[in-house]
Amino acid sequence: MRGHEALPGPGSIALQSGYRERRNMAAAASRILIDATMARRGGGFTYLVNLLPRLAELAPERRFRLLARSASLRQSLPKAHNLEVVALPDAGFARRLAFSWLSAPQMARRWRADVYFAAGDIAPLLAPCPVIASFRNPNVFTSLDQGWYAFQVFRLGALRRLARVTARSSARILFVSHDSARWIGESIGLPPAKRAVIHHGIDPERFSASPAPAPYPRPYLLSVSSIYRYKNFVRLIEAWTLLARRRADTPDLVIVGDDMDPDYSAQMRNARAAAGSLQERICIVGAVPYAEVPAWYRGAQLFAFPSYLETFGHPLLEAMASDVPVVAADIPVSREVAGDSALYAPHDDVAALADALACGLDDAAFRERARARGRERVAHFTWDASARAHLALFDESVATPAATQTG
Repeated sequence: MRGHEALPGPGSIALQSGYRERRNMAAAASRILIDATMARRGGGFTYLVNLLPRLAELAPERRFRLLARSASLRQSLPKAHNLEVVALPDAGFARRLAFSWLSAPQMARRWRADVYFAAGDIAPLLAPCPVIASFRNPNVFTSLDQGWYAFQVFRLGALRRLARVTARSSARILFVSHDSARWIGESIGLPPAKRAVIHHGIDPERFSASPAPAPYPRPYLLSVSSIYRYKNFVRLIEAWTLLARRRADTPDLVIVGDDMDPDYSAQMRNARAAAGSLQERICIVGAVPYAEVPAWYRGAQLFAFPSYLETFGHPLLEAMASDVPVVAADIPVSREVAGDSALYAPHDDVAALADALACGLDDAAFRERARARGRERVAHFTWDASARAHLALFDESVATPAATQTG
């Protein structure tokens, strides 16, 4: 439990001690129904594809039933005798909501689930067992004006109202960082007692020993994340362009990630075109298979994470595990994850970001220090520790009287 002991927060230490005590007795939550119907790509995929195998391995006496619409998620999970995967057809938002509120509680009842874990912002209102929901999508809860078109503003507002309903009806709400527990919890008026913090983990060996050759032919600076406007890729492109015009030996810029925001990706292409003769050195790769991601990290000279809105920021861990120095936007959650192993710059200052990139490339002392501290930092985040904390949270929700779970 090293990660949570080094980075304590609301409920984390109590969850660990409670889990250790209950492991000496019969498990309280022996049947856990996991609703991943809202998870498709990006961070939700990374979270589940790493967490679920650990849950099954650490608790072989328990049964886990996963409800999943994503074929890639189902195909990426290894077989386990105690992990049953229920494949559901893809559906629009209305049908997914109807499933969560109407069909899923019936499935939980028929299966005699002890805990219903919603790996998303929406959960059943009338489940036959305690419900835990994971609030990970910052778009739903932020008050920042990101320039969304009218329908998306309406959609996010509706999701925020539904999340408030979920928060009231759930036993606990899980957050993946102390920072997100604070600002999201405050934004929806969630009592601190209902907030649980469990950090994501990382598999260092997977990222530190990639046998694959670098997938790009020239030296490059890397950024990895699904494309959303809060990922701030336009400013990264502008900062890189500014730097490349100052120095001819600047490594190319490579951006890897699936396109979740076509309007913003169009802005990225416009920023790339504005780089003129340099645009051929800006490579927007798009989505790559999860198994190929480590090779992209291992070939990079520097990793940039300019995002200004995150609940965790898993690419930070991936870069540190890959021994790649990091430059990140100066936001609280990035410091919570990367600590003093990264360089930070204001997310809205292109010149400052360009200077930070230059320092990250040229300062040999920083690069050596960043690699050493990054390795130390990564040791605080393991999927085993995360899985144990999840199991403790499941047990706690069963052990807590129902009257104390709502509010």
